[in-house]
Amino acid sequence: MKYVALLSGGKDSCFNLLHCLKNGHQLVAAATLSPESGKDEIDSYLYQTVGQDGIALIADALRVPLYRRVIHGHPLEQGPEYGTTSPGGAGTPGDETEDLYLLLETVLEHHPDVQGVAVGAILSNYQRVRVEHVCRRFSLTPLAYLWQRNQVALLSEMLATHIDAILIKVAGAGLTSSHLGLTLSAMHPTLLRLHAMYGTHPCGEGGEYESFTLDCPGIFKGKIVLQETEKITSVEGDVAPVAYLRIKRAEVVYNDEEDLSEHADVPVPPLLEPCFQHVRIQVALSLCSLSCTPPAYIGPAVSRSMSLPPSVRTLGPWIAVGNVRAPPENALHSIPEQLTQCFYNLKDILAQHSTFPPSEVLAKSAMITLFLPTLDSSTFAAANAAYSTFFGTSPPARACIAAGENVTLECVAWAPERSPVNSIAHFRESQTRKSLHVQSLSYWAPANIGPYSQAISISPWTFISGQIGLLPASLTLPASSNILPPCPPDVECDSEIRSCIDASSLALETALVLQHTSRVIRAAPISSRNGDEGGFGGSDGAGEDANADGQGGHVQLALYYLVDAHDLKHVQAGVTATNDPPTPTLYAVVSSLPRGARLEKVVVVHSGRCALSNPDPADDNGEIVECIPRFFQGNLTTTSEDGQLEFYWEASHFLPLSEACAVLFVRCPVGEACSSTVLVDAMEDAAKGLKSLPALAPFLERTLVSKIFPRPGIGPDKGTVFCGLIYVNFDIP
Repeated sequence: MKYVALLSGGKDSCFNLLHCLKNGHQLVAAATLSPESGKDEIDSYLYQTVGQDGIALIADALRVPLYRRVIHGHPLEQGPEYGTTSPGGAGTPGDETEDLYLLLETVLEHHPDVQGVAVGAILSNYQRVRVEHVCRRFSLTPLAYLWQRNQVALLSEMLATHIDAILIKVAGAGLTSSHLGLTLSAMHPTLLRLHAMYGTHPCGEGGEYESFTLDCPGIFKGKIVLQETEKITSVEGDVAPVAYLRIKRAEVVYNDEEDLSEHADVPVPPLLEPCFQHVRIQVALSLCSLSCTPPAYIGPAVSRSMSLPPSVRTLGPWIAVGNVRAPPENALHSIPEQLTQCFYNLKDILAQHSTFPPSEVLAKSAMITLFLPTLDSSTFAAANAAYSTFFGTSPPARACIAAGENVTLECVAWAPERSPVNSIAHFRESQTRKSLHVQSLSYWAPANIGPYSQAISISPWTFISGQIGLLPASLTLPASSNILPPCPPDVECDSEIRSCIDASSLALETALVLQHTSRVIRAAPISSRNGDEGGFGGSDGAGEDANADGQGGHVQLALYYLVDAHDLKHVQAGVTATNDPPTPTLYAVVSSLPRGARLEKVVVVHSGRCALSNPDPADDNGEIVECIPRFFQGNLTTTSEDGQLEFYWEASHFLPLSEACAVLFVRCPVGEACSSTVLVDAMEDAAKGLKSLPALAPFLERTLVSKIFPRPGIGPDKGTVFCGLIYVNFDIP
């Protein structure tokens, strides 16, 4: 796509352009925001303003037009999110973010074919969120290929491509005015030493330093030569003085024509981390295995419409609503019309259980599950368009699947005004809604392909949106991509495994789904892995054991949607290969998934931070402790009027508290032509039979969410019903 580069002059914004080129995008213009005339720098939360005297030289070196605008706004909205959660998505008048909106508006007037915006964000959610907010209002795609990269590895990659940048400002421990004007390569040992000693950011993401790019081989058509500079000290100090370099005179020395055709060999992070490359191989081995016989026929989890009324369950600040459908008389309406009616019905229900406006409660929900009759590309796009009219900034997490005959919604909403008055004060205050809403193309994980956030955190819970196996840099499925990751040398030598990998995209899709889920968990707002250094994990040196238990939280529930029952055993082989702690897990076969994916994964994560039971309401400093969930499983056989009932269950508990999730499987002989009444009766019998189990008894008392997946016709005689029930149990301190 054609794109405009947001230039700060620094190494990050320029190095990102090489990755844009690597991914096939075409640079057509540059844009920048600068202080008013006579000011070298202003106190901006969003923009690098030092070095603006040289931005025009960088545009000249790129040989693209430069569009400039003076910053008139101020950092009025300084929180982690920008804009309102209500529909519309307008910005905040007077905020410096709106200067970017006006700048891009000017760019589009001159280049209406621009589709993307390049931004060099590495770790700053503040910057990324605001750029993405403006891009969304113009339907532009942000290109942020440095996002979440490990800074130590990234800095080395920059030097490997011979990027020539100097320090133009210093403001961090161990840096002084003597470092101004030194090249990045000369400063490399010092930056790594300060990182090891003080935990500073090697790429300057903490404001330790700012840079100015003199040359970026592969995309610059010339090198900037500084002829006269001046050092300015704005804050004296022995530990971390603040000083910057003023560019007084410089020029661009253009390359020879034969040099213009040379492109830097830009290193990109491996698509798969080592542990997920192992997953890919294990799935391929399963595909090759002759002993892996396909299961008996299993159709979609919802094979017919079950006319159940909407269900509502409240527990403290949580409101769970299920079975929301349009009225029967709307059955012949278009899917967008049915979806719109579903949301109106949902808002009516939420209005009965919250004193807040229902639109606000809906917009700040934690998780929505959307069931559509079909998920072909036109239907998915139309449903997204209708869906987006109900949400603004940081929409809820979402899972979207094709199952059943009607549009159906399920919602887990959060109404903080419903919190118990005797909640531990500081724990109650920590229960703010935080989002991870990434809309940029990167190497990290897929940008959202609809109006949803990747994760919504309301301490101690994080709801992760359904992840499918898209290639993050292109948002395409492996089956439709010509760029696939290399295999390890031992696999390259094994023709049988290699043939299985080449013949099916399932191995790579499965590995990507598991990796995307892991990376989203690690980057989620309340993640214990959401640190300063950045990095995806093992893919770029951030950690050898990136998928270790508790890094980012504890998965308490995993739900896998598949479109082909024959994939089940192979996917399970991949899940087993991760060596993750046991988790209540359910696999459901559905009609189709977004983009034609074969697998989608949804998880619920707990931070592990638990309030002690029976807190003293008068104690504002009640103790919060770090806990690890315990996993339980078992089976039980009982006898009902319809015959023998078989149960298998899995549960994850934070004992002695009742913050837990569970999966319950029920098999009962009710025949092919089962009715919803029989199923409900079977579930009631199940509840009676399970009351005696200590691990499951709490779910019968304080369950917030339960999902039922009926599947007629499983078993040798196809004369049973196999039901998977998901219980989510929240304990409100």
